[in-house]
Amino acid sequence: MLKNIVFDLGRVLVNWEPYEYMLKRFPKDVADRLNREIFEHKDWQLMDKGVISEDQLWQKKLEELAEYAQYVLHMKEKSPQLLTPIEQNVKLLDILKEKGFKLYVLSNFSENNFKMIYEKYDFFKLFDGMIISSYVKAVKPEREIYLKLINKYNLVPQESLFIDDKLENIQTAQEIGFKTIHLPHHWQLKEKLFELKIMQD
Repeated sequence: MLKNIVFDLGRVLVNWEPYEYMLKRFPKDVADRLNREIFEHKDWQLMDKGVISEDQLWQKKLEELAEYAQYVLHMKEKSPQLLTPIEQNVKLLDILKEKGFKLYVLSNFSENNFKMIYEKYDFFKLFDGMIISSYVKAVKPEREIYLKLINKYNLVPQESLFIDDKLENIQTAQEIGFKTIHLPHHWQLKEKLFELKIMQD
């Protein structure tokens, strides 16, 4: 019997599309370079893991990408503002809560960015628990962070559904025993919950 639903944040409940933002404002070669060297780079994961701070990340990128300094500074300022709720998915949380499910967050997020959205948006009060990567010094898809969630909240994976946009994160969850929804497109969430009969008309 399904009792718990575990959500990723980025691209599931919270918008996060820095590459699309850059493509609309920067030359494509600049957007491609910054996306590769910042947002898809291993340094970003180190920041999410709490190994380096946001300030350290951006200072490092300013030094490495000195010829793109104006663009790097722009993204340092603007990227936190891209973190906004995906309203149609956030609205589902109340419905799931009313159905009796316990709701959790398991997400890779830097400390300051998470603190900003946590203080800004009310929907976080609907969750029964959260594990955020930078606070526990572990990131998905590492097995350790899933076990931290399980142990802290006494979850039984076989009674829990895990939802994430990245296939590698889904695969680790499946290995541990979670039921899963792979969500490459955020607008599919309601449809996929219907398919599993978690939501009904």
